Amino acid sequence: MNTRAILFSLLLASACDKAARVDVEPTSLRFGVRGQTAKLHASPIAKSGKSVPDQICRWSSTDEKVAKVAGPANDAVVTAVGPGNARVRCAIGDLTADVEVLVRVVANVAVEPAKVELRMLDEPTPVPLRVAAQDDTGAPVLGRAAFSRCANEEICRGDGRAQLWAVAPGDTTAVVEVEGARSGEIAVHVVDARSAAAKPKAVKGNPMEAVEREYLKKQAEERKSAGKK
Repeated sequence: MNTRAILFSLLLASACDKAARVDVEPTSLRFGVRGQTAKLHASPIAKSGKSVPDQICRWSSTDEKVAKVAGPANDAVVTAVGPGNARVRCAIGDLTADVEVLVRVVANVAVEPAKVELRMLDEPTPVPLRVAAQDDTGAPVLGRAAFSRCANEEICRGDGRAQLWAVAPGDTTAVVEVEGARSGEIAVHVVDARSAAAKPKAVKGNPMEAVEREYLKKQAEERKSAGKK
């Protein structure tokens, strides 16, 4: 085989190993939370159908305010940044493959009622709030954790189930948060509705005087008992 034939064979082999298309899995991504991540894998394929993993992707995002992408070689991690649509692209030379990315996050939280009266009872009982979360398009968002919080936790306290608990009589406000989006303020009024038996007994005078009287009484009884022996 002459030199020209050898060079032609090498060029032909090189062309056969060049990627003719890129398959990326998955083909689309949907996120519902800022900071959520997902993995992508690109498979460069030669015209012959042979996998050519040595052909390396250059990853990019059409809108990094929506999604960012980073990764070694043909594996990448996509991170949701904010609401919107973007395309994550794998480029190998002039060859490209796109993955559609949709990010929808909680943008609005509505809570009912706007005013709540909490009652301190013998058995502590929370008051549940009705929470409706919507994404940036106005569509309902279901199944997300809702955290309630009181401005003054000496009067009331919230929890991770959008409930309010009475702590002490008084007035304060509360809010509900769902994945970083907050509701408007809820007016909270707490009253003490415990029975007399459940309320702490009022302390009158100096409690140490009673302790001292009891101690002196006990001492006198011990001396009297010792004198009879």
